[in-house]
Amino acid sequence: MDYIVFDLEWNIAGKVNKVEKAVQEAIPFEIIEIGAVKLDADFKYVSKYSVSIRPRIYPVLSGPVAAVTKRLQQSLKYGLDFSDAANGFLDWCGQDYLFCTWSESDTSVLKTNLKYYGLSDQLPMNCLDVQYVFDALVEQADVQRSIEYALDFLRLPKNQPFHQAVSDAWYTGQILQKIAGIMEQEASGIDMVGRYAFDPNLTRSYQLHFDGPDTVETALLKIKSQALTCPACGLDLFLQLPWACEGYKALATFSCPVHGRILGKTRFVTKNKNLFQTKVTIRIDRDQEE
Repeated sequence: MDYIVFDLEWNIAGKVNKVEKAVQEAIPFEIIEIGAVKLDADFKYVSKYSVSIRPRIYPVLSGPVAAVTKRLQQSLKYGLDFSDAANGFLDWCGQDYLFCTWSESDTSVLKTNLKYYGLSDQLPMNCLDVQYVFDALVEQADVQRSIEYALDFLRLPKNQPFHQAVSDAWYTGQILQKIAGIMEQEASGIDMVGRYAFDPNLTRSYQLHFDGPDTVETALLKIKSQALTCPACGLDLFLQLPWACEGYKALATFSCPVHGRILGKTRFVTKNKNLFQTKVTIRIDRDQEE
């Protein structure tokens, strides 16, 4: 099995692209660049892929995207149509591979674009979030980090520009190689793919919102009275560890007979002196160790 480490750059409607709301909801992010590196089963470099895409929905570069990527408007006048670029990318991936990205957002955006252009509404492979694996196996700070931070933490060289798809894919591949090397040296026996890979076609989380309870305690009582279900299959959840407060948040653990461990996280936000806003997130645990 190969590891396809890919990164996307995309444009958004912003204030400049006048697009119907229904279209924006169907494809909020339009891919303008795909970059990837292929690693073999031993995490050794095989090849790379890079393609620019000429956007059709959001042809004017938005200010926030330009600020982050340092792109110019002229760059969006060149490239392939998305369908041709995506088919070329998937052909290059081969037959037996795992997608790897820095955060889950790239797989979600790829899936959305494929669906909008009528190519596919599913990704036919599991995915590995290297950002999450870096935190879980290396830093263990429970904080989302940037690629540049991880490179510095692992003392890896930074000799390519950031926020270019193929460069960020290369860096993510270097981080994945380093993590795999660390795991081998420590003889940890951890199966990164078996433990952390996720199905990108599942609905992995949902949120509930409540207004009104005037204390954390009354808000918790309201949460405990809710019938909670699995985000992916809708089956009732079984409570494993009850809600426990830590300041203005609360945590709980549930299980689904089909999709394993489910995490509950609640945040309490004070809207005024006596009113709380409660946000509950129910999410399939990305670490299915058990």
